[in-house]
Amino acid sequence: MYSSIGWLLCCCASACCAGVLCAVLWARFLEVPALLALCDDERSEEYLHHQMPSIAVCPPIDSVAEIMLDKLSQNMTETQRIPITLKRLLTGKSTDEDQVLLLDKILKSHNMTIPQVLMNYSLNCNEYTRKCRYRKIKVPCEQLFEKMLTSWGVCCVMRPNKLANVPTTVLSRTFSTETIDLVLQCAHGSKLYSCQFITRFEGEEFANQLKLIPSFYYLAQLRFIAVPQSSNSDTPIQDTCNAEKSYIRSYCMLRCAEASCGCRDPLLNKKPYNRHLPICPVTRISCLKVNKTKGLENATCNCLPPCNKLTTYMVLESNPMNNLKQAIDPLYAGINGTASIVVNLRVNLGHSRVFVLNPTETWLTLLSSLGGVFNMFMGVGLFSALEFIYLILVKLPIAIRQSSEIDVATAPTTRVPGR
Repeated sequence: MYSSIGWLLCCCASACCAGVLCAVLWARFLEVPALLALCDDERSEEYLHHQMPSIAVCPPIDSVAEIMLDKLSQNMTETQRIPITLKRLLTGKSTDEDQVLLLDKILKSHNMTIPQVLMNYSLNCNEYTRKCRYRKIKVPCEQLFEKMLTSWGVCCVMRPNKLANVPTTVLSRTFSTETIDLVLQCAHGSKLYSCQFITRFEGEEFANQLKLIPSFYYLAQLRFIAVPQSSNSDTPIQDTCNAEKSYIRSYCMLRCAEASCGCRDPLLNKKPYNRHLPICPVTRISCLKVNKTKGLENATCNCLPPCNKLTTYMVLESNPMNNLKQAIDPLYAGINGTASIVVNLRVNLGHSRVFVLNPTETWLTLLSSLGGVFNMFMGVGLFSALEFIYLILVKLPIAIRQSSEIDVATAPTTRVPGR
């Protein structure tokens, strides 16, 4: 009696231990533990050779609004706060509702939208990108930059593929640093503005944004750490992240916010997402900004982190341009040191690193771990499992059939009276 109870308790304890360990193994499998190792194959070559980010030079949005008001509005006293209102509205900051309604009234009276205003009244690229030089070779800026509507407003954007046609020397191709020099001048008439300088690699979640002030020289040194997607298809990593090469999580949140607000972001109206929705009017832009922020906590958005992770680090030095007459570099020849901005961007490939993520848990390791747990605590192995299956599928049906035959054979015969 007591031995049977003790044996039952031991079996229950073993089953509980097996259940707890299986739960721990499953939780660890869902976390996808992995080892980070330095990559030395062709993926490293892809990232470390001729890797330049996209570059955008953007005039401030409020300066575009000032140019717009000069041509569209007569009452400058009433509309003097419109430029800062437009800037705060497009950057997701709180704005005065009366000023938003006034801006909407001005746009409707001239039958214009925010994208039309930004594109029509911003400066052309050749007006504020004065000199360009790549790997110490002078290049026409109009060959590199094009005017585009971006999430930071209207910018002059240079894609890395634009540099493919620039002639370079054999020696320059062996350098471990990519360099590009720019001379900028953000001005409208006699009024000077600061410029926004933005760099972003493909798939990078957060762009580097620098505010450039006239009459200053800037030296920006950029390096990156890349973790490309694992090539092993058996790993569960792909189930916890998005493997698209150009996927950006913030854009996914924006698309979710657009679906919630029922209209598209006016700054990204050329994107192929949510094309069936109309462009948001001025009064609905704040809805996008609020819902995009809430999207991080909204599980219905299903915006997974990217599988290809790339993080950049930038070091910036700035110095005033005092005496350009003594400069030896021909880049400074003929420029106005008071109104101009000089930027030297260096992408340090020698100090950039590419890592590979090797998962330590796969479906095979999970199966072997679970098998070990069941074998240790419950005595269930491969052969015992086969025996159990044989017992259920073969032995049990035979036993049931034989039992029914015995019951029929031993059943008492009922005699009918009178026969």
